[in-house]
Amino acid sequence: MPNLAKREWGPLFDAVYEMNTARDHADFLSAVATGMSRLIQADQTVVHILDRKTKRLAFRMLPECRYSQYELEYYSANPDGDPLVGHFAKTGDTKARRTTDVIKLKDYLVSPHYVNCQQRLGFVHTLALPVKVNDDTVGALSFDRCKSNFTKRHCALLDAFAPHFLLAWSRHPDPWLAAEKAKAPDRVRLRQLGLTARQADILFWMTEGKQNREIAMILGRSLATVQEHVENILKKLGQENRHSATVFALRHLGSA
Repeated sequence: MPNLAKREWGPLFDAVYEMNTARDHADFLSAVATGMSRLIQADQTVVHILDRKTKRLAFRMLPECRYSQYELEYYSANPDGDPLVGHFAKTGDTKARRTTDVIKLKDYLVSPHYVNCQQRLGFVHTLALPVKVNDDTVGALSFDRCKSNFTKRHCALLDAFAPHFLLAWSRHPDPWLAAEKAKAPDRVRLRQLGLTARQADILFWMTEGKQNREIAMILGRSLATVQEHVENILKKLGQENRHSATVFALRHLGSA
């Protein structure tokens, strides 16, 4: 195990706990992104898993996706143009790496990948942990920053997290099926209570035990915005507080 500072173990264990108590992998991805974004500060946190055999892709991005359709399509067509992706594919390296570990910054800033995928959003530094679940299922946990670079300590934190990530992903016999079936219907049923799509989304995460600050991170919204939505949810449902609204929603989901 890496020689981490005492203050770093607590947040790491918290992230592992959140991930392992996730009900299924739709919530699993959010738990990973939320927990690790608290551990490693970044302008963007992304976790994604790809089944190359079936082409199924599951991902969570905090804040919510800001890439243009062009940028997404360019990356999909040229993934190895990303210096880190190319490095992992070529070497089989399984350790967390920074972009500057595999390419000089001045060369990266003029690369086609940077110009076509990262330049508009201003992301200069990337830290990534490659994930290989099996021969068909691969992914990554990555962080992007506009200014300061990541450190070797950040790499060590990700390396310590890696085995826990793989164990948690393999907990469910069919995580893809669980993710597809469990979450979207709940949001749809919550809208039957007269809520907007955003309010239903927030109430859903309330039923999952998430606090307002965690919901704000998951949805990429400010804490004040989430609090305002919660107040409106209480009014619409005729509930006095957050707890009673959550119980009301759970009863509705149980009977719907």
